[in-house]
Amino acid sequence: MEVMKATDIKKYQNWSCIIYSEPGIGKTTMIKSLTGKTIVFSIDGMYQVLHNLENVDIITMDAQEPNKELGNFYRFVVKNKDEYDNIVIDNLSTFQKFWLNAQATLSKSGMPEIKDYGVIDRVLLDFIASFKKLKKNLLFFAHEKKVEITRESGGVYTQFQPDIRNLDAIMGIVPIVGRMVIMKEPETQKRKRVIVLQPTQSTRAKDQLIGNLQTIDQLELLPTLQKN
Repeated sequence: MEVMKATDIKKYQNWSCIIYSEPGIGKTTMIKSLTGKTIVFSIDGMYQVLHNLENVDIITMDAQEPNKELGNFYRFVVKNKDEYDNIVIDNLSTFQKFWLNAQATLSKSGMPEIKDYGVIDRVLLDFIASFKKLKKNLLFFAHEKKVEITRESGGVYTQFQPDIRNLDAIMGIVPIVGRMVIMKEPETQKRKRVIVLQPTQSTRAKDQLIGNLQTIDQLELLPTLQKN
């Protein structure tokens, strides 16, 4: 247990953030906007966009041994935490799929067992909570999924959410969850990438740090968090 004074809290220090979208929209590109030294855990191997970045180190994951590789990455970061300002996980959706695939190879049916889904829920939550204890800036990427939600009064609507298991618990310990989308500027009709920070019926999101923006440009979010 730790006791701290509210007057000592720095709002933007050691922030954590989840950004989700469909694949190929530009999540990994956001790493270019980080200042300081960054370590990236590239789970899906899609790191080519980061070429020539001097302050970025990349560790790739063996998809056949996700649980072992996750532990190895965590131990590496703990051992070298003084060298890094930012930790990036790219991405959680792919990790949980690789993890369940690995468990499927251990079962007679060739499919994950029911208990495996409860285990991966705990693994993801414990993983994020453990990294938060390192007091670094944390950036997690995920894919998006469509979820049909039934209102208490009846009727169904579709909402975009991060494709992450145990989502309610994870969103409870991460102050910013944003969805990246491509929009057209009304005046020029040019396409631009923005991050939706406020929840709507169609988008699962939250922002407990910045607080006054509906959306923010793709490459402005992380500098905004780091300069405050």
